[in-house]
Amino acid sequence: MDLNNFKIQIRKITDFSENECALFLPYLNRRLLKKHEHLLKEGQSVNSIAFVEKGNLRLYYLSDGKEINNHFFLEGDYAVSYLDFLKQRPSRYFIQALEDCELLTFDSQSLQAAYDQSKNWERFGRIIAESAYATATNRFESFLFLSARDRYLQMQKDYPRFIQRIPLFHLASYLGIEPESLSRIRKEISTKSAKY
Repeated sequence: MDLNNFKIQIRKITDFSENECALFLPYLNRRLLKKHEHLLKEGQSVNSIAFVEKGNLRLYYLSDGKEINNHFFLEGDYAVSYLDFLKQRPSRYFIQALEDCELLTFDSQSLQAAYDQSKNWERFGRIIAESAYATATNRFESFLFLSARDRYLQMQKDYPRFIQRIPLFHLASYLGIEPESLSRIRKEISTKSAKY
């Protein structure tokens, strides 16, 4: 199992030594997901986090039978329904592969064991929690304070990889609009940019 990418990514978060990395590596499990396969389904217990080595996934929920995208996870991200993970409760969300995916998973007990043995792992957990909170808050506030066009522009700025990798109809759901509206917004922005 080649773990270099995982080590590179966690060292972007805090200054792990080789020994601190080695402490956690035995807890990692490789998991492969085919396109459209689910990592998590509504009602399942959330007891693990998946580091995305390759591929991308979407986090979504059902509202009146309609799928609503809430977030996407690409390479280097941690795919999880985070609040459900923290509370160790059944998920209200689904996580589905949009491409074939290669994941490294670890469970909450492994993370807790690492916290107990290393201040850097504790810091890692805090930073991941803060990032999840900021992502959720920014998304909530974007629906409160921004128009659909401005939500798209914010996504362009904050998550440019989404636009490169995620199908437009999934992006439209994430933005809370119909695909036709997203096409119109993109065309208006493109036309305006071309004039300058």
